[in-house]
Amino acid sequence: MVNFVCVGCRENERIPLSVVRDFDDMDAGDREVPLQFVCEACGSGMYPEYYKGIHGYEFRIEDRLGART
Repeated sequence: MVNFVCVGCRENERIPLSVVRDFDDMDAGDREVPLQFVCEACGSGMYPEYYKGIHGYEFRIEDRLGART
């Protein structure tokens, strides 16, 4: 499971790794930008707490939250 955290309301959602990897594989966008989902509670972006993508990039929520301040 990959834990995604909403940058707006801090809601958490656990998404199966296989689903995250499938979406990561289908994503034709920038490989250095983490896969993200939309928060059902507030509509903000949800980013992985920690995820190492199929192309080797590592993503951490603190990197995203640090960029907002």
